[in-house]
Amino acid sequence: MRAPIRAGLTAFVAAAALGGALVAPHAVGAAKKKPRPRTVDVADNYYAPARLTVGKGSVVHFANDETYVHHAFVDTPDFKADTGDIPPGERRDIVFTRAGTYTIRCAIHPQMKLVVEVTEKE
Repeated sequence: MRAPIRAGLTAFVAAAALGGALVAPHAVGAAKKKPRPRTVDVADNYYAPARLTVGKGSVVHFANDETYVHHAFVDTPDFKADTGDIPPGERRDIVFTRAGTYTIRCAIHPQMKLVVEVTEKE
């Protein structure tokens, strides 16, 4: 009589373990998804791409692969950000914390322009 009880207990434990495994991914998926970082190439008098859409909280990397120093910034009443000088071969980041449409310019090369649309969700 002990064998059927042990088999039943083993099946119960296995089912409980399997059920827990099925619940765990759902719980993990319920966590807030972090927006993926995006990279903008800082080039000779332009940004590539020239227009970008990201989700609120996104990090945008400004990668300077040119031979000149650049300096990306945005200055609006509701959002201000500044990379500081970006020497050749280096990268600086801006985190977009507010939804809206922002024009990024270069403090050294004013003709450079990037439009970033920040949405509530990515």
